[in-house]
Amino acid sequence: MDTATLLDQIAKGAVIALIPNPRPPDHAPRSDPPPLAKRWYSMREVAEMLGFGLNKVKMLVITGELRSVKDGRYRRILPEWVDEYVARRVNEVA
Repeated sequence: MDTATLLDQIAKGAVIALIPNPRPPDHAPRSDPPPLAKRWYSMREVAEMLGFGLNKVKMLVITGELRSVKDGRYRRILPEWVDEYVARRVNEVA
């Protein structure tokens, strides 16, 4: 189609928009890096994970049923320790 014909069709309203052919990218699209896995959790995060209240998690830590480490003024719980607690509770019930 030549330019004059195209302009004539645009003027008549026959052509609404011109969409150019997409050009392939010069390089492969970048994907975002996967999010980093959490190395440890706060007591509040563990409470949410287990469906417990914060006071219950604090009591589990105080009684030693759930291991934790003091980091400055905060208590942190490793994911493995949460898994150990859950496995121990399941074994007690079974």
